[in-house]
Amino acid sequence: MKTKFTTLLIIISLLISCNTSTNSDRQKELELKVSELSNSLKMSQKSSAAVNYQNNRINELSNIEKIIGYWFTPHCDTMNIRFYRNGHFEFNDYNSTLEKEELLTGTYKLVNGVLSLMYDDRPKQNFKFYKGEKGDLNYYIKKGGYYFVKGENGN
Repeated sequence: MKTKFTTLLIIISLLISCNTSTNSDRQKELELKVSELSNSLKMSQKSSAAVNYQNNRINELSNIEKIIGYWFTPHCDTMNIRFYRNGHFEFNDYNSTLEKEELLTGTYKLVNGVLSLMYDDRPKQNFKFYKGEKGDLNYYIKKGGYYFVKGENGN
């Protein structure tokens, strides 16, 4: 990007030093090149901004600080998860087959918005971890019938 900017400055300098009455064709050509480089620079800056936004979003959805704490299911206070800083979790769930509540434990991993729960006694499960949209600054965890909202931060 610095190279494009330097080239743009050189071309502008050449334009300024051109004699408009004797070099009008050359000046028009240089003006066209300045315009092309300016447009190219603008596109490069937009592309760079989009890449930075995407990288920030990925980093944000991989930041375990965003997940640590207590998460609950609205309208179902007995179903909740607590994520600890040491990589462990406790998941109070309802087992519909056994028709009773159960406490599930294990470790978790968060990468690019995918929350993996590695249970101590069953196969792992992947959940979607995401941030709200359009001014909603809350984070959510979702998979199938599970839907969790963060209630509080914790240790």
